[in-house]
Amino acid sequence: MILDTDFLIALDGGDPDAEDAARDLEARDVPIHVPTIVVQKLYVAVGLGAEGRENAWKFESLLANSPVVPLDDRIARRVGVIEGEHIASDRLPDLGVADAVVAATALQFNEPVVTNDVSDFETVDGLDVVAP
Repeated sequence: MILDTDFLIALDGGDPDAEDAARDLEARDVPIHVPTIVVQKLYVAVGLGAEGRENAWKFESLLANSPVVPLDDRIARRVGVIEGEHIASDRLPDLGVADAVVAATALQFNEPVVTNDVSDFETVDGLDVVAP
């Protein structure tokens, strides 16, 4: 499973559905991956907030058991194609770089995206999306 920022924020915030989903994934020993862009998006709160150190510790704890997937050239190519298809389309919404990276990572690993905001990803062809 590829974890999206919205899911991790919900998990950090104590959302019961996110906590149940995390426990279920752990109980089933499902492989978990976090794209590098998700780490970057989380760490914006470290730079913005007055409690930067506390937020950093919190995020490190949240990510401790989840391998981070680097953005390599294969994923970057998929990102470009996905984002380009959405920009060129009259029917698809603009996806944005961060969500395109998450989607491309999921497609590269052939894993679903776990997110609390399904609408961000539901228009990506071939992508499975799981909501807690």
